[in-house]
Amino acid sequence: MIKKSVLITGSNSGIGKLTAEIFAQNNWTVFATMRNPEKAGKLAEISNIKITKLDVTDTQSILAAKDNILKTVDSIDLVINNAGYGCYGAFEAATEEQIDRQLAVNVKGVMMMTKTWLPHFRKHKAGMFINVSSVAGLTSYPLASLYITSKWAVEGFTEALYYETKPFNIKVKLVEPGAYKTNFQTSSITWTNDPTIDAYDAMTIPYREMRDKRQDGLPDPKEVAQLIYEVAHDESERLRYLIGEDAEAVMAKRIKEGAEAYRLGVYEGFVGK
Repeated sequence: MIKKSVLITGSNSGIGKLTAEIFAQNNWTVFATMRNPEKAGKLAEISNIKITKLDVTDTQSILAAKDNILKTVDSIDLVINNAGYGCYGAFEAATEEQIDRQLAVNVKGVMMMTKTWLPHFRKHKAGMFINVSSVAGLTSYPLASLYITSKWAVEGFTEALYYETKPFNIKVKLVEPGAYKTNFQTSSITWTNDPTIDAYDAMTIPYREMRDKRQDGLPDPKEVAQLIYEVAHDESERLRYLIGEDAEAVMAKRIKEGAEAYRLGVYEGFVGK
């Protein structure tokens, strides 16, 4: 059996870390990439996991990581664009820096990772990109406009890429989780905040309280990591893989009601009639 290699961005915690562990357990060579390799923890103790420095917002870092990886293996079979960042809160209170960072990590980072590895996959006439999106890439809700924008962009980018890469036997896939119990839901989130604007407090305060209270009830993110592993072995033409009871319920409701009625229902749920 030929041993395969995978590169995973954002591997120091959460879904990225769990995904690295699952692939390693199944005898893949795993390049677990992260901005700060010193945060690798126990991943660094696993023999077939190679901790690699990579910042998706820095093109030179992406290129340097590719050069270093290809000194170790002849080829990479799979790139998992998992690194992500979420900025929440009212859009009017967002800083330009927050807007730039949201797009730099979640959109440009995915694009530059893809651009960097496409020639390699095209040369080998094989390869796969799995882009970790979100149910937020398929629907929308208030106080998440920046994050939702980034995930809608990833959805559109990946679908467009499908047409361009299929002639070269390169596959692209989207994994779309709902909410899972990871630090993305807590410490990794930043919030827009303009002290001169309190107009959105009636919406924002209860929303933040709701997010804090629901943490203990969120499902195990190992479910998502396991799905990513299964998607990596799916040779079908399927593009999207939704996961999570909440994600499935939201999409079923949106499809049943229609986009317009669903949108009005979301507004009433957050703001009232």
